[in-house]
Order: sequence, then structure tokens, then C-alpha cells
Amino acid sequence: MKKQLVALFIIITFGIEAQTNTSFTFNINGSTVPAGLVSSLNEAAQRWSNYILITEPIKVNIFLVNNSQYPFSGLTLGNGRKNFTNAPLNNYIYPTSLANQLAASELNVGEYDMDIYVNLYTPFYYGTGTPPNNKMDFITFIMHEIGHGLGFYSDGYVNPNNIGSFGNIPTSALSPLTTSFPWRGQDSVPTIYDKYIIKESQSNLVGIAANNTSTLGDSIKFTSNYFDGPAFANSSNGGQAIKLSGGTGVFSLGVDLLHLHNSVCNSIMSYCWGLGDTVRKPANIEIGILKEIGWNINPAITINEIAVNENIINIYPNPSHDLFFFDSSLASEKIKSIELKNILGEKVAVINNNSFTDISHLANGIYFICIYTPDFQKVEKLIKGN
Repeated sequence: MKKQLVALFIIITFGIEAQTNTSFTFNINGSTVPAGLVSSLNEAAQRWSNYILITEPIKVNIFLVNNSQYPFSGLTLGNGRKNFTNAPLNNYIYPTSLANQLAASELNVGEYDMDIYVNLYTPFYYGTGTPPNNKMDFITFIMHEIGHGLGFYSDGYVNPNNIGSFGNIPTSALSPLTTSFPWRGQDSVPTIYDKYIIKESQSNLVGIAANNTSTLGDSIKFTSNYFDGPAFANSSNGGQAIKLSGGTGVFSLGVDLLHLHNSVCNSIMSYCWGLGDTVRKPANIEIGILKEIGWNINPAITINEIAVNENIINIYPNPSHDLFFFDSSLASEKIKSIELKNILGEKVAVINNNSFTDISHLANGIYFICIYTPDFQKVEKLIKGN
């Protein structure tokens, strides 16, 4: 059973070893640093640097522990700022990794942008090849954790009394853990990522109910949540909002809201991958989300890898009532999987290339054909009608 990768909070004191990447600096706290860990850190940093434009170095604080009692592999806490110079929107917390880029200066001098806790009890694979089935790829893992510090980060919270809030996570919720920088969880405002979360009703989760109320608690806990980014994110997902984790009726701090739903595969920020898997490139939708919250994206990557505009998919008839034919110009060895998903992001069928698929049993409506390759994901809309 795989361990979860969650964005939570911890501070541990060990010896310090500093490592640096051109766009990231790493401060490593740990009595023992496994062989290959540092090179994997820098590889992960370089991969993120290929996609986002970084002018102010991102400062990452790494804590290494080895404890079989911890039910997780990694935990991340992101630093933040609101109402800073050049902030696109006021009264939202921006991760300092992003805020510093927008302000064109270091706003958090003497502070790290994120604390990442790494549990070395996890059977990590520190190489660059394919990990064995009983190992977790460290490059994928640390890219996931860095992703939280880049902005996949919510301060939505439901306390044990079912009181829901944004920007009101008490330090008692972290106890006995602390942070290496001032705690921003009680700044009384949502994060910029939270701004784009909606319910199935299309209502924004922020503002759907008064802050610090049980009504908001219920809204956070029940029914699915989606990231609705009209400028960039949705266009990377067939024009639809992107399903997030949570909505099960039980709130999990550091898990709900700030991950993509585990049905969103081939993505770094979901739980769809585990032991033996590698996802070392952010998916189109992940780049779309980062761009939506304010990151500038490498234009060359945007053109060549994110916006795959080639006419690689042929679907007919569309709309369809019962059978439709699908074929792709991609070589079969380039295709990892082809899935048909409903509007909630749930997989309803597996599609074979160059073949007919029967959808007569499905309800009328909008569906999405998702074709996955090692390098990108492409989505096409299919309409099921009478």
C-alpha cells in the first residue's frame, strides 16, 4: 500500500548541508544524506525550471528523518505573502516562491519559501532510470512536494467542530509541529489557488458561505471540488474545470483541495502514481493552473510541449448516439492509454486506437477523450446525443 504525499507541516533539527541549483537553493537538514538524493533534488529543480520562469531563486528547506511511525512519505509547508508590490490581486495569500517573482525582489529575506519533510523510511529510488516496482521515484516525489510550494496550496480548513474557514488554521492544528518561518495560516484570507475552487454547482467555494461557520465546513467537506481557471487552466482540460481531491464528507488537512483528484493520471499533483511509477513532467493542466495563479511559463515549453495543436486525433461521428470511431496519427508505442471520461472526470471507458467504441449505454451529455503519452496529454470533447 503506497504512502500518501501530503502538504502538511513539520520542523526537525539536524545538521545542515547546503546545495544549490541555478533557480533553486536547497538547505538539507539531516544526519545522513542518502547517495543520489542531492542529484535527484537538483534534477527535480531543473525540471520545474524548464517550465516556469524563475528570476528570484526559490529557497527550499529540506528535513530528512527516518521514522516508520509516520504515515506519510513527504510533507510540505509553503511560506506566503499578501498585498505586496505588484500583487495581481489583494487580500489573497501568494506563495513566496511566486510572490518574489511578481514583486521582482525577495520579499521574505531570511526565510525559506517552503519547508519539505522527507521520510527516508520510504523505499525511495534516487536514480534517473525506471524505478523497480517496490520503490518510489524520488524525482517524481520531490517534484510533487515542490509543486505544493509553487502554488498547489490551500488554506481551507475544517476544524473538529465542523467550523470551516479560509485563512484560519490555528497553530494547534499543527501541534507539536512548527515552521521555520512565521505561520501564515491565520492571515484571514484564502490563497490565490483557493480563489479558483468551485463546487459542482459552479459556485465559488470562497464566499459560498460565511467564514468560520459550519455551513462553510459542510461546503468544503461534501461533494466534489474543482479548479475553475477560465483564462488558462480550463483550456488545458477540454474547456472544463479540473477535479480536485476531497469532497468525501471527511476533511483531511494537507490532503483535500490542494491535490488533483486521484482519477487525474499522468500528473505530478495527483495520487494516481505510486511505487514503480515515474511522472517527471508536469501535465498540461498543472501548467495551466500555475499560469492561472500568476506564474510566467517558458514560452518554448508552452508551444512545444503544453499546447499540442497537431491534429493527432480523429473522432467520428461526433456527436454520436451509439458507436464512434477513434484513431490517432501517433505511433502505437507512443500511446500509454486512451480513456473516455465524464464531466466529473470519472473514467467510463477505455478506448482502443483505430477501433469503434460503444457508448449506447451512457447517458447523453458531454464526455472527454483523453489520450496519454509519456510527453503530454491531449483532450478532445465527445458529445453523446440521441
